[in-house]
Parts: sequence; C-alpha cells; structure tokens
Amino acid sequence: MARILIADDSADIRQLLSAILVEEGHKVVVAGDGQKALDLMGVDPPDLLILDIMMPVLDGYGVLKEMKKNGTRNEVRILILTAKASESDWVRGYKMGADQYLTKPFGSDELLAAIEGMLALSKDQLKSRTEDELSKAQLLSRLESIFTDF
Repeated sequence: MARILIADDSADIRQLLSAILVEEGHKVVVAGDGQKALDLMGVDPPDLLILDIMMPVLDGYGVLKEMKKNGTRNEVRILILTAKASESDWVRGYKMGADQYLTKPFGSDELLAAIEGMLALSKDQLKSRTEDELSKAQLLSRLESIFTDF
C-alpha cells in the first residue's frame, strides 16, 4: 500500500489516524509539527501527506510553502485535515497546494475514501479534480462572504 506521513500536533489524532491507516495496510510515519514533517520528507518523501494547518514550529501553510519552494510538492499528494472549516480556508489550502481538504471532526470511512480516491487517481486526474474543488470553494467563499455581511 502507500507510505503516509501524518503531520498533526495532536498526539491523539496522530494515534487515531495511524491505527486506521495501519489497519488498511499503509506504512505510517508521524510528525508533531510542520518542521519535523519537512525533515522526514527530506529523508524519504511519502506517497501522501496528511497535514494539519494549526501546528507549532511551522504551521501547515508554512509546510506547503516550503514544499513548493524545495520541489517536493509535485512528488507528494497532500490531504489537509484540519478544524479550519470556512470556505476561505478551503480556498487558501487549495491555492497553496492541497489536493484535498477535509475538516475535523471526520469519520474514518470518509477519511479512507478520500485517501483511496487520491491514491487511485493519476497526477493529471488529481490536478483536474483539485482545480474543480478550488473553483467550488471559491464560489462558496464568495457566497459565504455575502451572507456574513448581512
């Protein structure tokens, strides 16, 4: 199966995700902050990165920025898994390089479906789907801002 890196500052979330993914046959490595995740990717880039946004040392956005800068972004599929749930957060995540965006709390079935779907697509198919998701998120973000202005 896939090599998956989990970058989340919550030990409970890292443990839960690890248990779910190992049971599915994936090889899992964990990092408690963004800098540790970058260090691990520098040694052995995973097939997929599950990335929290709000972390110490270096947040998820910083990780995405560094991955783009150092060229590892194109090698790794990225699933953002975060509590940041506004449509503008989704837009920012996709614009910075996420391939998929899920919010906490999440169901294990939803998580596994997202991961398997990402891994099953070619890079071109994933890019196309991500562009579609970004377009939807941008539209919903505009609607969200209209309704919050009232």
